[in-house]
Amino acid sequence: MLTELDLLPVYDSAEFDLVNDLMVPLLSHSKSYIRGVGYFSSGWLKIAAQGMQQLVEHGGSARFVVSPILEKKDWEAMKLGIQAKSDSFLQSILEKNADEIAENLEQDTLNTLAWMIADDLLNFKFAISRGFHDGCDYHDKVGIFKDKPGNLVAIHGSFNDSIKGTLNGEAFSVFRSWENGHLPFVKKHEKRLTCLWENGNRQFNVFTIPEVIKKKLIKLRKSNLRPYKFRHHEENEFNTNAMPIQLYDFQKQAVQQWIDDGYSGIFEIATGTGKTYTALGAAFHCYQYFGKIFLVILVPFLHLLEQWEKNCTVFDFIPLLCSGEHKDWPIKLRSAIQDFKIDIITKMCVICTHKTASSERFLKIINSLSGDDVMLIGDEVHSLGATNLGKALSPVYKKRLGLSATPRRWFDDKGTEKLFNYFNGVSFYFGLDEAIQRDYLTHYDYYPELVQLTNDEMEQYEFITKKISRILSSSEDDSIMEDTELKKLLLKRSRLIAAADMKLQRLLELLSKKINKTKHSSELKHVLIYCAPGHHKDVLKSVSSLGLRCHEFVHTVSLAQRSVILKQFAAGDIQVIVAIKCLDEGVDVPATESAYFLASTTNPREFVQRRGRLLRKAPEKEKSLIYDFLVVPHPEDVPYKRDIDKGLLKREMPRFVEFSSNADNEFEARKVIWDLLDEYELLNLFDEKAWDIYKKLSKEKMDKVLFDMEE
Repeated sequence: MLTELDLLPVYDSAEFDLVNDLMVPLLSHSKSYIRGVGYFSSGWLKIAAQGMQQLVEHGGSARFVVSPILEKKDWEAMKLGIQAKSDSFLQSILEKNADEIAENLEQDTLNTLAWMIADDLLNFKFAISRGFHDGCDYHDKVGIFKDKPGNLVAIHGSFNDSIKGTLNGEAFSVFRSWENGHLPFVKKHEKRLTCLWENGNRQFNVFTIPEVIKKKLIKLRKSNLRPYKFRHHEENEFNTNAMPIQLYDFQKQAVQQWIDDGYSGIFEIATGTGKTYTALGAAFHCYQYFGKIFLVILVPFLHLLEQWEKNCTVFDFIPLLCSGEHKDWPIKLRSAIQDFKIDIITKMCVICTHKTASSERFLKIINSLSGDDVMLIGDEVHSLGATNLGKALSPVYKKRLGLSATPRRWFDDKGTEKLFNYFNGVSFYFGLDEAIQRDYLTHYDYYPELVQLTNDEMEQYEFITKKISRILSSSEDDSIMEDTELKKLLLKRSRLIAAADMKLQRLLELLSKKINKTKHSSELKHVLIYCAPGHHKDVLKSVSSLGLRCHEFVHTVSLAQRSVILKQFAAGDIQVIVAIKCLDEGVDVPATESAYFLASTTNPREFVQRRGRLLRKAPEKEKSLIYDFLVVPHPEDVPYKRDIDKGLLKREMPRFVEFSSNADNEFEARKVIWDLLDEYELLNLFDEKAWDIYKKLSKEKMDKVLFDMEE
């Protein structure tokens, strides 16, 4: 602590070594240091670097406001231009000084300085007169030291942080916050320095160091290892000091675990809890720590390009978009790679669709990169396990991060194994139950709606099921699951259940009931309806007939239209969105308060992603409501306990278990289907989630085909 130092009220260079007798002891006992001083020079930087090392090793950091050395011609030019010119002239002046640093500083000091700048432990700002008067320089010499308990020491005097300053006759007055009568002086100096740093000084404008100069200084590092111990940023520690946004604790834990796992892994994090920011935080860390990064982000759909682009800019990544909609991406990508290789740019970001990233054209260009600076973020990474998209997982990416709430592929063990081998498995898990419990997602109630197939639909279901059974019984080889005819039958049966006629009838009853409870239909809003492919027009027309303002959200809706639709939906101008699959992954619709699942396959990836769209936090949103339409046997079929009826229940129950187990009304939901399960002696299904059942079905072909495979 600073109070441990035996400080004198005045230090004169005639009696003391001002650096070693005053500055170094103060720095070594401080947590933070802010300095205002006259000149920016290599000699000053050398002294600052010597004293800073001990501050850093105690977990501290420093800020400096200095006056750049400006020639008269620079002042004259600045007078002629607008304020923005100040920054460009400052950059040209600092370019000269950056070259001087490299020439004049000895190697160890130079390396230390460069690392401190890279770690954001040493930050510069430059004070330039607001009036641009000749000879009007920032000429103050003041410093504030602060220790962990909050004790302050202020120094004020004529000493410049330069080699010449150590030779001149200089002196410092010293004020200690814990001494009687000193506190007003300390607080006054602290207030004016803080005001200056925040650009609140009436006489001087304060500019941050231009990014190009910062990069140039960082590149002066001559070693991959820090020349100092960094308490808050050891070799494998995530540094959040310079993070542009504040990450949640679990997000920081995720990035730290990824770093500990060798910069490779998958984040299995609940939908809606910020996978994007977590991943970009990891990329930002890599750039800050290593000083260079070529970041490639792969997304499954076109509409996610712009969404990721927006989030990237928050972290100062300016992306190049690559897809079939961006025809000139090959030329731009080749150019960016060339500039990156020769260090013209040190921070590059590319956002690419899965389809484009797996193309030979993209791979040929991207594979020309080399080195540990190339990083991959695979959004909705489960999709990259598919055979046709797996080519995107190039060995050129040395740092690998996958994102998915459901990284395991449904009925595709080989695809899952390929993904997990490439990304080194799941690095961090953050489930939905914990996310709700810790208030990162909204609570929800779950209402199962039991519907039956019509007689015609039931006949079709039985006919298809018998054909499936015959195919299965004709082969003992488990490879039969790859049979093309079998896959067609399974898909046909899945779509039959998804589009059951009674679902729409029951939906309209529920919506009418809600409208009747309100004074006017316009009060019902933020409703999302998922329906089966090919049926959204019927649903849209029927729901609109109730007097509700509806809009479809399907693949034929353009990207520009989608953005408008979501904004109108959030504002309540559009009351109901009818969707098929376009909202499954990545689209933010936090305003949604109630969702009606007319169609969902047995694939947990699909229904977990859809639930995630609903649980995102939003202003004035207290709770979400899920209405799930389950196809169950006819009541009159119960006495027969037919296997085909049991199959329907086995097919629908995993989704019920997943949704009900995290709902606030779990046991109320169970009552809805308890008696039916009891009649079929299937109460055990209350405890079996989709993945639990999946693990049991590795050798049971007859039961396996009750579930949907990847479409």
